[in-house]
Amino acid sequence: MKKKLLFIVAFAFSISNAAPVNWVVTKVNNEPITNYEVTQMMKMMKTNDKNRALEALINQKLQISEIKKQDIAAAPFEIDQQIQRMAKANGVSVEKFKARAKNNGISEAELRDETAKSIKQSKLLGNVFARADERVKPEDALNFYNQNKMLFMNFSAVNATRYAAQTKQEIVDVTRGKFGPKVFSHKITIPRAQLNNETAYVFMNMKNGAFTPVMQNPQGYWEVLRVDSKSGMVAKSFEEVKPQILNMMAEKERAKAAESYFEKLKAEAVIEHVNR
Repeated sequence: MKKKLLFIVAFAFSISNAAPVNWVVTKVNNEPITNYEVTQMMKMMKTNDKNRALEALINQKLQISEIKKQDIAAAPFEIDQQIQRMAKANGVSVEKFKARAKNNGISEAELRDETAKSIKQSKLLGNVFARADERVKPEDALNFYNQNKMLFMNFSAVNATRYAAQTKQEIVDVTRGKFGPKVFSHKITIPRAQLNNETAYVFMNMKNGAFTPVMQNPQGYWEVLRVDSKSGMVAKSFEEVKPQILNMMAEKERAKAAESYFEKLKAEAVIEHVNR
């Protein structure tokens, strides 16, 4: 009997001192947000900032609440059309798109549910974004272009020096100004036509004398490129980059509008942070 009593006391003590697995950290209009949700949001956002993750979850709850209040719905045909658009954007058929989703652990029901959520969010923020888009004027885009022409420069070729060696350390030393006797080097010219847009953008923003990241080539040698100069530098015309500038400015205005909208919703909501 004594042993049994000791076991019960010990078991009760261990439970009372065990770290809670899940608990409510915040309530938004009486809708709970748990620490587990915060942790999952941190992983999704790839951040260690709990407050940032919590803010995202609060906005999420406010969206859900507002969607319910406004009775916003996503019709089956709208979901079908959106899935078709996503499949087309990925260059595959709808069936292949669904198969890919399934391979990533997303069932068709979950895919439709997430698509419906996305449609409802778009409808909720549609008017907000429309007003934001109205604030973006072509003349503002032209002013931005004239003040930031360096952002829209292009080149015909990159002139560089290629350094290669058998060990990584020898190449790391090159980037620090130390050139060992076993380091091989030669001049190369890389035409812009051979570069994808992402790589061209990186080279465009590298100063003369800057080094690319150290990499190992297929033959096993370590190498690095030093940018010496860029040939055929020319600014793209305003008409060529106008859509890009307008989109960039619209995204900025939309972000500001969304932030303002959620601040208004927060002011009207009952948000309770639960102390532990």
